[in-house]
Amino acid sequence: MGFELEQLRSAVQMHGRVARVVIADVKGSSPRDVGAAMLVWDTGQSGTIGGGALEFELANRALSVDKQSLTHHALGPELGQCCGGAVQILTEVYEARDLERLNKEVIARSVGQPRDMPLQVRRILTDARATGHKIKT
Repeated sequence: MGFELEQLRSAVQMHGRVARVVIADVKGSSPRDVGAAMLVWDTGQSGTIGGGALEFELANRALSVDKQSLTHHALGPELGQCCGGAVQILTEVYEARDLERLNKEVIARSVGQPRDMPLQVRRILTDARATGHKIKT
């Protein structure tokens, strides 16, 4: 799904409090790549970060995050997934008052320790620049 601002706005308008759960980093094998995201609200969700135990656990915990959380998950040892890699997950919770500060810009920010930007994020930024979108980094 990626970060679809209009989908986020619509979900918050319909459901009130919505968590955005996104794969921020991958080491080894993972069910989805960096940037895969899902939106979670108290009665449902949309999008996917790969299904299975990882998605189930994170969907259940998403709305318990105060505002923002960065967590690390070893897929094999922690969740019994066959992928065997590890992922960093960024969870952000949005409410109606938060949407006023968001606009149609592409927002790329560092989470966790600074390192090279993942290839998929570089591609998103390159595509956005090529179409004339404003970009905040």
